[in-house]
Amino acid sequence: LGSGGEPASDERCGKGALSRPRANCAPAPPPSTGNSYDDCVARINQLRWRCQCLPPLGRWKGGETCANKHAKHDSKRGIHSGFNDGICKPAGLAQNECPAWPSKRGVVEGCLQAMWDEGPGKRFSKHGHYVNMSSPRYERVACGFAEDADGKTWSVQNFR
Repeated sequence: LGSGGEPASDERCGKGALSRPRANCAPAPPPSTGNSYDDCVARINQLRWRCQCLPPLGRWKGGETCANKHAKHDSKRGIHSGFNDGICKPAGLAQNECPAWPSKRGVVEGCLQAMWDEGPGKRFSKHGHYVNMSSPRYERVACGFAEDADGKTWSVQNFR
């Protein structure tokens, strides 16, 4: 099996990456592994593979401490503030963020799908989350999580 429980090969992807994602692509999230970091990366890879035949991103464990710091900082200061303020390194080259979700699983199941659904398109102001998730420029992703004072989950995904 491939990353995220997907088949190592898929007849629909026999000719390589698609130029656009499949319309209305919303595969059921893989079952939880019990590790939110693994689940986050697996869901991103599932969307990349099942929806556009893109190769998987590696889990960037070395970036997770900073991603967790970004999520915590942002839960107090606002979306992308930790990334923009350069509060830690390595921060990655691009960031997506899921602010104030009910749970880590909600981020994996709902927020990541919502960001993928912004595509297709190249205009960053409209399709930026999808652009980051589907870019061939990135090879790894670090997911970070933090809980705010109201018990909501903040998550960032830093791409490198």
